[in-house]
Amino acid sequence: MFQEVKIRAQQSVARLKMHIKKPGPFLSPDLQCYSIIILSCCFFSLSSLFTDFIEQVPVIEILWWRFFMCTIICIFSNFFSSQPMLVFTAWRDRSLLVSALCGTITATCTVFALRNLPIGEATLLLTTAPAFTVLLSSIFLKEQLQISDFIVLLISTAGVIFVAQPDFIFGSQITAEKKETIYYIAIFVALARGFFKATKFVAVSSTGTGTTTHVIVLYLSSMGLTALTIINTYQYVSKNDHTNGAGVVTKKTFVDIPSTMNFVYMLLMSVFYFMQQFCVCAAMRYGKPAKASLLKYFDIVLPFVFQVTIFKQYPNVWSILGCILIMLAMLTVIAVPRPKPNPPLPTTNQNTAAQYTPLKSDED
Repeated sequence: MFQEVKIRAQQSVARLKMHIKKPGPFLSPDLQCYSIIILSCCFFSLSSLFTDFIEQVPVIEILWWRFFMCTIICIFSNFFSSQPMLVFTAWRDRSLLVSALCGTITATCTVFALRNLPIGEATLLLTTAPAFTVLLSSIFLKEQLQISDFIVLLISTAGVIFVAQPDFIFGSQITAEKKETIYYIAIFVALARGFFKATKFVAVSSTGTGTTTHVIVLYLSSMGLTALTIINTYQYVSKNDHTNGAGVVTKKTFVDIPSTMNFVYMLLMSVFYFMQQFCVCAAMRYGKPAKASLLKYFDIVLPFVFQVTIFKQYPNVWSILGCILIMLAMLTVIAVPRPKPNPPLPTTNQNTAAQYTPLKSDED
């Protein structure tokens, strides 16, 4: 019975891969890529929603549990794949290792920026990945860009500014804490996060055809888990059994065991995070990273639906205007067709030219 379940799971995965690789009768390859990206935005919003439900758990431990559970899910899904041993040989693909390394750096930079920047400025700076993706795709992947791509990038950036409402634009008082060196370091780290995330997108797009999507997600999760384990180990060693300024001995566990409800929320968060990463990697592999990354701005729009319907927090006029701009940019990406590559010029063969006999019209 178990063998039958495994065969059916392998058949379902094969059908899903064929649906992603080959265009269906109703959707072009571009629309398939855009649909997968929008679906990944939905999974990202659901993962963020259950992350907000987690209470009294540090951010770095939430990330550790997310990578840990996602790695377990990837290992389990790899067991049902048609090539379960591929995970041990895929490391030879350099693009896979680069994407996993950049994904780990991206997660670390995200934690650092969120802990040292106001939420508005962090949101703005953490969403700079599409701009870097457009640049890197044109350089390394030779992707043809249109003027509409840069217009969409400007409109989306304006929408993010209206949603995030950073202090340095909307005139809020800059406190003395923001003038410290750590504030400017956090700004640089947030911008670096956008660059490394764009590099991850381009690297995923460059992975070999023999590397499956779930193996890419497994490498991303396992390397992220390794990095956060090292960080947690450092905090455990440096802060355990030390006396603080008040003379109290501090105790810190490696990773706190969550409560029952927090464990359920973390599990749902990890499942949707795995599905989001799977969709993003699939879209980047079978689509164009530059255009696909522009649709990732949709990540900011869906949380507003949860903000109003679940948390009863109503956005202001600027936030609504920013969402409208992002939606307009997303529709522009989908509606504007991508230019088709020019057909190759015919090559002249000397043998063919030697056998050419002129016609009467040519002699005239």
